[in-house]
Amino acid sequence: MSSVDPNGKEALRRRETAERGGSLGGVASLVRVLDESRLKPKAKEQEVLDVATEYFLQHGYRGASINAMARSSGISKESIYRYFSSKQQLFEAVIGRELIEYRRSLHRLDATLRSMDLRAALVTVAETILGIITTDRTLALRRLIFDEATRSPEVGQHYYKIGPGQAYSVLESVLETHAHESDFDVPTLARHFTGLLSWRVTLERQCAVRGQPSEAEIAEISAALVDDFMKAFLKRK
Repeated sequence: MSSVDPNGKEALRRRETAERGGSLGGVASLVRVLDESRLKPKAKEQEVLDVATEYFLQHGYRGASINAMARSSGISKESIYRYFSSKQQLFEAVIGRELIEYRRSLHRLDATLRSMDLRAALVTVAETILGIITTDRTLALRRLIFDEATRSPEVGQHYYKIGPGQAYSVLESVLETHAHESDFDVPTLARHFTGLLSWRVTLERQCAVRGQPSEAEIAEISAALVDDFMKAFLKRK
């Protein structure tokens, strides 16, 4: 009979060796992380993810280590490895959880828009998207994702599918019922709308030209943008 390692030290050693030698090439497993069984993590697992999220946002993937994360947070390595077998899997879970929340907000938005007229729906879309993409947390998360995407395209591709790709779908469903009011097709309308919506504000935030806008500022920006969009791209009645 083989001996038992009561402290799990050998398992920890193997995991840490794999972590040092591994790469982020298998980030396609993000799809697995988004499975329904992962949407409600246990309390301790949730705590590990909370700590890991903040640590990755501060140090990036390459600059993070399980050892340092454990020392700075007070959570033991054993607790981290109980739920995640490597730094790579932990990173995937962090990104997956953030994308789940984004997807949920878009699904709630999609259901709300069905009872609105076009202007009100577009203003609501604009306010929701700006409210998400202009926060310090989202900007930091996107920097982390984009940095990793240069080495592992699966990260960026999955983010686009769950994030911007979902937002496009919601917007296109709003514009679809008003396609007859424009000379542009629905995908083109959606592209122009999101370009007007996000380009300047996002650039100003990324370049530290402006701080995080307030709800009142987001409402003002959204209303003006929707009015300009409707004048430019929809036929006058």
